[in-house]
Amino acid sequence: MNRPAHLPDYERPPLNEVVLGIQFSPPSGYQHIYAKDVWELYQANFPKVEEKHSLEPSFEIFGRPQTPRLGFQLLDRAPHNRYWFISNNDEELIQFQHDRLLHNWRKVGDKTNPYPRFESMIENFENEINTFNSYLFSQFSVERLIINQCEVSYINHIPLLDDTGSTADDWVNLFSFENFNQEDISFVVRQPIPDKNNPRGRLICECNTAIDDKGRTILILTLTVKGAPSADTAESALEFIKEGRERIVMGFDSITTSFAHEQWGRK
Repeated sequence: MNRPAHLPDYERPPLNEVVLGIQFSPPSGYQHIYAKDVWELYQANFPKVEEKHSLEPSFEIFGRPQTPRLGFQLLDRAPHNRYWFISNNDEELIQFQHDRLLHNWRKVGDKTNPYPRFESMIENFENEINTFNSYLFSQFSVERLIINQCEVSYINHIPLLDDTGSTADDWVNLFSFENFNQEDISFVVRQPIPDKNNPRGRLICECNTAIDDKGRTILILTLTVKGAPSADTAESALEFIKEGRERIVMGFDSITTSFAHEQWGRK
């Protein structure tokens, strides 16, 4: 897969993490004990494991308000945990639980490890989905995953008040607070992705200030596309993720400033 020629590119993007993911109907017959089998599918490249709390099912809903979740659950079966299968250098990981498969790349150590690029990530993710599909067929006679939601996220860390003496509105076009002392910033903007009849997903922009591991004030700018693929197949899910990536890159370029583009070496 080649990078689309129309997408803007940067020599020094502030990218800190990228996530590609699918959510699917839990395969019939799958139980918690099979998580070890799933790890063994990927163990050669992801030999380390961490156990995490599971993610709740998540759907982009349109046309009515979402019902608030109650603070307890009545379970008729044992809960499933989420597992991180981590590469030797800690840069990449697979997240797996009974209804999710995600692939993360992240900055680690001194934060100089290069981003492997989306084209490489999506190719690896496609192979990981196909590997899991083959396992389901051999173990449970499940023909394929039934995918109901997809996601792609780009998380950017932008240092503030560094050698440039910059503030948030030097980097992001969404706001201007010239008359305000910017102690902290937090906001979310959601944009529906249109389809022929109804929206099928959202582009979500989240922006907030934080302190990084070096004690610096940073702006965390996260762009995410989430929604349902046009069909419940892996092929449609991957197409949704590719389209979502394009929306994120174009959105990132439009909401960041010319000053930011100069600092990041926009091509």
